[in-house]
Amino acid sequence: MAVSSSRKISFLIGVALLSACTTIRTKTPLGATIDMTEEEFAAYLEHVFRHHNKVVDDLMFVMAHTDAPTPADQDSLPLAEAKMAHACLPLNEAVSESATGKLPSFWTRMQLADAVPECETATRKVESLIPEDEAPPAPPKPDTP
Repeated sequence: MAVSSSRKISFLIGVALLSACTTIRTKTPLGATIDMTEEEFAAYLEHVFRHHNKVVDDLMFVMAHTDAPTPADQDSLPLAEAKMAHACLPLNEAVSESATGKLPSFWTRMQLADAVPECETATRKVESLIPEDEAPPAPPKPDTP
């Protein structure tokens, strides 16, 4: 029983310390360690999420408007897409939960410092495999007064 109580106390202390953090240690897509404020990390997370969604949209467009891929593409693009889906899962879960007004689970939030740069790297890989001549045209920019 004492071990169980000490584990609970350790867990609660860890949660308290993590919730009090104002700096998040993460990595760049190249693997360098970087410290960000919560606001900087939130902006980075949003940037990666938006980029990931654009690449997924581009990929769906290409798959819908392209004939059968070449043999080289058959191996590399689906594999890269699967790796991207796996790497971006914690990010997508956190954003989905936030969009519904729920707080992402503790474990999902704990994964984000590693998942966001991994998602960015995987997304860049998929983006590099989409032929530029087959990507959808860029939407027109709105007129600004």
